[in-house]
Amino acid sequence: MKKSATLVLSLFSTLLAGGFVACNSTSTANNTATTATATTAIVTPTASTSTTIPIAYINIDSLVSAYDLYSDLRSAYETKAAKVEKELTAKSRSFEKDVADFQNKVEKGLVTRAQAATMEQSLQKKQQDFVANRDLLLQGMAEEERVMLNNIQYNITEYLKEFNADNRYGVILSTTTAGPVLNADPALNITTQVLDGLNKKYAAEKVK
Repeated sequence: MKKSATLVLSLFSTLLAGGFVACNSTSTANNTATTATATTAIVTPTASTSTTIPIAYINIDSLVSAYDLYSDLRSAYETKAAKVEKELTAKSRSFEKDVADFQNKVEKGLVTRAQAATMEQSLQKKQQDFVANRDLLLQGMAEEERVMLNNIQYNITEYLKEFNADNRYGVILSTTTAGPVLNADPALNITTQVLDGLNKKYAAEKVK
């Protein structure tokens, strides 16, 4: 859980790499087809393609890591994750102490066989309860992580609709440091403009 921020950003980058596409067309199928065409255009550009399909791209790693909404959601998630980790660690140590105490009493003959059996059953029940509680807490954290990623993705995609409302770009691609866009004209990179708009919009929404 201490590496949750890195994992979250990595998961989000994997989820969205190549995933943002803003096209003049309204259907999902057309969006997919246009994305394929746009990718080809970057690899083997032609004069007609660059004229008819204006392309831009966003570095999603840079965007998300500097997005204030992500920072706030990540901070809240990490705080809760730390509490969960602390709770589980405390319960685990308590159970280990009970097991050690049980073993010590049995080895020294301080309890009868009947008492030992009862204590063992109690420990088994405590272990089952711990595992069930641990799984429930971890499932809850996993769900919160998914919701966090969904919120980030939703806010970015919704803002891109506003950003590209005038259809200035036929296609807006997302990429990471590792790709899929490995080489492109820096003039096509609109990460800074989109990030600035996202943070201004988020700041305005926070004061409402």
